[in-house]
Amino acid sequence: MTSIYQPKMYYQNIFTINYDLLKKQNIKYLIFDLDNTIADCRTITPSKEVITLFNKLQKQGFQIYILSNALKRRVKQFGSALKVPYYYLSLKPLTITFKRLIKNNNLDITKIAMIGDELYTDIKGSNKLKILSILVDPLTKHDYIFSKISRLREKHLIKKTNIIKRGEYYE
Repeated sequence: MTSIYQPKMYYQNIFTINYDLLKKQNIKYLIFDLDNTIADCRTITPSKEVITLFNKLQKQGFQIYILSNALKRRVKQFGSALKVPYYYLSLKPLTITFKRLIKNNNLDITKIAMIGDELYTDIKGSNKLKILSILVDPLTKHDYIFSKISRLREKHLIKKTNIIKRGEYYE
């Protein structure tokens, strides 16, 4: 069954997402993946553009969180710089850390959107909990080893099922 991997929305990157549409859909909480969603996995601090975007989104009333499979040190650097709560070593697509984030912050699951670049982690994990899933294209081809393996599986899934067409974005 491929529906667990099907994103509800698909955009080029976090800067092209229609956040006004999310507001109209009563989304209040944005959970972002880190590597290749917010930043290239080789960078150690968020770009000025990301900082500006996060500040703008917070002024619009969104509460923002980072949920990453990366190590604490890396995720903490971004969470601290962006002034948002963060969760590391989240083991996506397992839902345990999703559930902890939701419980710790008393979030209404119907008002959450998860934004990430991987079908097998970000999209599958959010869809398991019926969270609005938003796929973005990876920022670069550089990945950690586990992501490289996931990307190979993802490429095969896309080819086999046509679940998405890279570059054909939708809301």
